[in-house]
Amino acid sequence: MYWVIGILSFIGLIIVLIMLSTVRISIIYIHDQNRDECKIRLHLLRGMFHYSWDIPFNEMKMEDDGLHLKYQTDMEVGEQDHEKEREAVFRAESILQRAQETKELIDSVYQMHRIIRRFLNRVRIEEFEWYSSLGTGDASSTGIFSGMLWTIKGSVVGLVSHLMKMLNPPKIEIQPSFQMPIVQTHFQCIISFRAGQAMLAAYQIAKNWKGRKQHVRTSNPGLDANGNGKY
Repeated sequence: MYWVIGILSFIGLIIVLIMLSTVRISIIYIHDQNRDECKIRLHLLRGMFHYSWDIPFNEMKMEDDGLHLKYQTDMEVGEQDHEKEREAVFRAESILQRAQETKELIDSVYQMHRIIRRFLNRVRIEEFEWYSSLGTGDASSTGIFSGMLWTIKGSVVGLVSHLMKMLNPPKIEIQPSFQMPIVQTHFQCIISFRAGQAMLAAYQIAKNWKGRKQHVRTSNPGLDANGNGKY
């Protein structure tokens, strides 16, 4: 019995460590003339586990069966490194099907928006940088588009800071180019949250989804969440 208790205690300790560990996600997007790529890095257990996606959007190809996108994945666990090249195929019908499934999930989960909002309030933004260079070759239109871009960036920052905790002031810059046409963007964002918080949100979604299915089958559909129906 002692070895069984020891194994269960060890597994429980690992689960607790994972739940208390911080998940850090770094997102970098670069658009510069012919270069258009996104890099996503995920770090867990104080850097013991790394997973990354390198996605070159400028290498997407449209073929008969859909849109093909090749990307690199890299997983590091301790000192072991596993790098692979993968390919994703996006078909119009599959995208529509996924969108419909997502809508059905949102509609079927009671208080879905509140669960997501509660989780986002616990997400921390450690770094937010967004630098752009914009020019059309004409001074007047460059000024107009630069003003529109300032408005868009300001709205994005306002929304993000409202939903999440921004630990440091965002760094935003727009460099207008009045002499030559150019569009360049460098975006970088680092977010972090506890793994246990994400697991709790996933559990609440699963719990409320199952309860909603039971409610649809057994209770009065005219009752709302504050009524006497049972989920």
